[in-house]
Amino acid sequence: MKFKQEARYWNTNGKGICIMASITEDIDWAVYIGADDGWSEEQLMKWTIDFGAELLEKDARHFFPDIKLPYRR
Repeated sequence: MKFKQEARYWNTNGKGICIMASITEDIDWAVYIGADDGWSEEQLMKWTIDFGAELLEKDARHFFPDIKLPYRR
């Protein structure tokens, strides 16, 4: 089984926001959101996948409209 990740990252005024898609290739996917107080982009991406809040499918598809797999429940 192959896994892939895609990220959207913003930093404004020292506050980071990350939205991460966790994709199980050819099976399904889920999206998580996290925020921080100025960690590195890489640290926030890892934290978001491990501990972030899962987005609803409609919100996930807003940020990643090209992913056509079923959304993970």
